[in-house]
Parts: sequence; structure tokens; C-alpha cells
Amino acid sequence: MQEAVLKIQKLGAPPEGFEEGGCPEDDGFPSDETLDLWDEYQNAVVTISQPVTWEEAEILIKCCPTDRMAGIEWSLLHCIESCISNHDLLETPGGLEKYKSLIKKCNSDMMKGMLLERLESYLSKHN
Repeated sequence: MQEAVLKIQKLGAPPEGFEEGGCPEDDGFPSDETLDLWDEYQNAVVTISQPVTWEEAEILIKCCPTDRMAGIEWSLLHCIESCISNHDLLETPGGLEKYKSLIKKCNSDMMKGMLLERLESYLSKHN
């Protein structure tokens, strides 16, 4: 298990409000604590080696950002998708259903939608 994945598991999903600039009670600027959490999350995501294992993908799918994070959500999405990159998982009905069930476990509606949209696009081009 990669240390970066364990770090994300410990941090959980990052706080919301990155793109909007934070909380209104703080004059629209995130607290230092929130910024530190975002930095820790981002640093962990960018150090994940790909492809990730299925077990690592199962951890990451439950710790997705629920809000845009200046692109870090895409880095995490690519990490999650990498669990199928070295497998013919999507080429079998059982494998495809297994991957769809992984996506359904996603804590973030935003990320779940992105993953499903990309899967549908892949399937439309390869079937």
C-alpha cells in the first residue's frame, strides 16, 4: 500500500470551498487550517504512483473532493482510473460491472459523474 494513499485515507475528503475562495465568515478567504489540509491532500495526490492497485482505488474513491480543487480532482481521477489500465477489466461484462460498482462507491457526486462520463466515452469509442 502506497504511503500517499494511506495519507489520503487519513485526511479523508478535502474541505469544500477551494474554487469559491472559502467561507463567507472569513471574508471569503479559507482559514490557514483549511489551506494546510488542501496542501496536504494535494501533496499526497501528486505523489501517488500509477497504476494504483484495486485496493488503493477502493480507498481513493471514498476520499474524493466534493468541490473543484483547481485541477487536483483530475489528478485523483486519473489515479483511480489507473487501477484498470493494466487489465482487460473493461473488456469483460463482469469486469465492467466491477468497475461501475467501484465508481458507485464514490463519496463525491461531482467525481462520480466525471468517472461515469469518461467510462461511457471510452465504451462508445471501443465498442
